[in-house]
Amino acid sequence: MKISIVGAGQAGCLTALHYYLHAKNIDKITIYHDPDTPIEETGQGTNATIPELLFKTLGIDLVDNNTVKATIKTGILYEGWAHGNKMVSPFKSNSIGYHYIPKLLSEATLNSGLFNVETKKITDPESEIDGDWIFDCRGRKENNAETSDELVNPLNCALLANVPEVDPGLVYTKCVATPNGWTFVIPNSDSTSYGYLYNSNITTEEEARAGFREQFGVDNAKNLPFKNYVEKSMWEGERTILNGNRFTFLEPLEATSTESYLKIARHAWDYIFGGYSKDTVNLHAQRLIRQHEKYVLAHYHAGSVYDTPFWDHAKSLESSFLTKEYKEYVDLINGYDMREHFTQKFPNWGNFPSWSVLKWYNQISL
Repeated sequence: MKISIVGAGQAGCLTALHYYLHAKNIDKITIYHDPDTPIEETGQGTNATIPELLFKTLGIDLVDNNTVKATIKTGILYEGWAHGNKMVSPFKSNSIGYHYIPKLLSEATLNSGLFNVETKKITDPESEIDGDWIFDCRGRKENNAETSDELVNPLNCALLANVPEVDPGLVYTKCVATPNGWTFVIPNSDSTSYGYLYNSNITTEEEARAGFREQFGVDNAKNLPFKNYVEKSMWEGERTILNGNRFTFLEPLEATSTESYLKIARHAWDYIFGGYSKDTVNLHAQRLIRQHEKYVLAHYHAGSVYDTPFWDHAKSLESSFLTKEYKEYVDLINGYDMREHFTQKFPNWGNFPSWSVLKWYNQISL
């Protein structure tokens, strides 16, 4: 069997590494890489699954082989949300995540010798690639109502910047509430990445830049407009599976993206090797993304220390996340003793174990 992957960004690399590690009956995995397509240079936070995958495939660790300039991530630290107290959304005590540079992950994967690498721009995967299965990870495409659905979210723009300052004591991804939205602070090994997220229908770019400068001292940032969406089907043509931003994009709160890339690759596995139908696999993928959408919206419902037009808008979206399914899930885990979380008493909500959802719920309810 031959697997082809188009794109060498995070989704493409993680998909390639996952199939290399787990699929023993694959004869060849080819990555089609267009060097003219830039890879994001802003740091990325992951959950606890990624470090194990990178170690088992690329030998990456934090001591002897840190080619992606990774730092430890023990969870997410919220500042200025809800009632204003600092709140932590942690990993389990025996787990860590990473912060790393996606561009360096791409270089490490392409140079690993594990894959056949073709330096070639692909515009039509099904007609240009000879392989049994193709993962299209080429990034965002033009969305339309016929093929994609908009995800409900209060944000649509980000100012992105890296600064050379380093805080070696920061072992969390920081999510800092601002009058115009929130800002991620990601510690890399030799820099710090910032992302000032806002809604351009409420805040102008000039106002956002002024707020970024005033609150964080960051200037000269790149402005990135975005849409929150999911394609109606992860399947395209006869052999192609959409992954990464080709399939979905949701703003980065709670770092849903990297784990989603792996989950979509695993769902595709259920069809390729497991005998599930394409419709069933796509249903599972859609459910995953919708659960992330609801959980992220629940954070905005809690509000922040700021009484501003953005936070009024964000909190007004509660009807979009307070679905019957979400309310039943929260009611189910409410009162659950988190000391029993290793028993996996309740199913995950998207990528998030029930104890993590409950911890957030309890913190904002104080």
